[in-house]
Amino acid sequence: MDLAIRCSHYIDPVTFELQRDVILLIEKGRIAETIIGGEVSGGLTGLAKETLNYEAALLAPGFVNAHCHLDLSHLARQLPTGLSFTEWIDCIIEGRKVPAQQVSAAIEAACDELLASGTTSVIDVSVDGASYTPLQRRGISGAVCLEALGIDGSKADAAMERVDAVVRQIEGEAEKFYATGATHGSPLRIGFSPHAPYSTSGELYQHMFGRAVGEGRVLTTHVAETLDEQQFFRIAQGPIRDFYERRKIALAGFTGYDQSPITEILWEWFAPWLSVEQANSRLVLVHCNYPQGPDLDHLARFKPSIVYCPRSHAYFGHEEYPLADLLKTGANLCLGTDSLASNDSLSMLDELRAAREAHPALDAATLFKMATINGRKALDIAPDTADLVALGIPQGAQDATLLNSILNARAPIYAVIQRGRIAARAV
Repeated sequence: MDLAIRCSHYIDPVTFELQRDVILLIEKGRIAETIIGGEVSGGLTGLAKETLNYEAALLAPGFVNAHCHLDLSHLARQLPTGLSFTEWIDCIIEGRKVPAQQVSAAIEAACDELLASGTTSVIDVSVDGASYTPLQRRGISGAVCLEALGIDGSKADAAMERVDAVVRQIEGEAEKFYATGATHGSPLRIGFSPHAPYSTSGELYQHMFGRAVGEGRVLTTHVAETLDEQQFFRIAQGPIRDFYERRKIALAGFTGYDQSPITEILWEWFAPWLSVEQANSRLVLVHCNYPQGPDLDHLARFKPSIVYCPRSHAYFGHEEYPLADLLKTGANLCLGTDSLASNDSLSMLDELRAAREAHPALDAATLFKMATINGRKALDIAPDTADLVALGIPQGAQDATLLNSILNARAPIYAVIQRGRIAARAV
């Protein structure tokens, strides 16, 4: 075996049941054997090439940050609170006008923060794929989703060509690029991200999603993030239209769709590629803060992944997140941090604490699933994949309230395991 880990508590990544006194045997990046309730006091000598031995620790699936913008990390603590959404977008546009070295250095630091805080996989939205190499170097798996936008449908092909050029640069020659969406066997893949319905034409959405389905890629998009978006998408009026006019961006005849963007995306734009027989987990809808009309019915019908970003949600002062309603749809609910331009950290434990504070009636196990195994579903990560995090257990913690105790006590991270490799370890 490559690695043996002994721990007092273990969350099974398939059943999410809490198990006591476990020895986990890992080989070739997979969990090969789980020994439960055995004679763990006898030590691990001879069981594997490397060992980790914890008297009091919870070994759990590694955290999956299902939505982040690592290329905005240089804006950490640079933007004031209290901005309107369009004022914030203005700041983001101006904030991108910095030297590439500054952006690169901030991405490197952000990747270190991800790893140190127990994140083993991400769905990162990137303009030019700059996060790919830093993530790959650290062994962080998931998808770097290349962003495209443009409300003029006649320019959709040109926008896709720009994305294709980045894909070829990262993945190599065309025959491999048009294969499976996997990069030469790497656990880090390239995906696609049409930005949002208020900024991206239906033609570009369909082009990107059709390609994502055909090539086995993740597609993620912001949707129903603000009430301003709902207004603009329906009737082409409001603060977002004012933003376009202020920026002198032509609307290319856009007059609105007279329905919610969630319904338009699922029921009109993506319907030819969506399955009603099984969940569409690789379609990742970010935010869904303001579902309206038949949106919940369509989410229940197609069951995409949905990402809730609690601290970013609070930063913008949105209405209470409709988490209970979204959970009832059966969609795959995940958690993400969003960017450091609207958040204080990339720690998923911090995100879990914020989610629990906003939804105190929701049990901790559901929240932890959103931060771990639900993210795995969006990325097609197998349950036996040895992506794990070892968390310290507060003294006196009881099994029935263990997850809450870990959040309350701000438990330390002892180790991060990626594909069976010790990627980070407390000393």
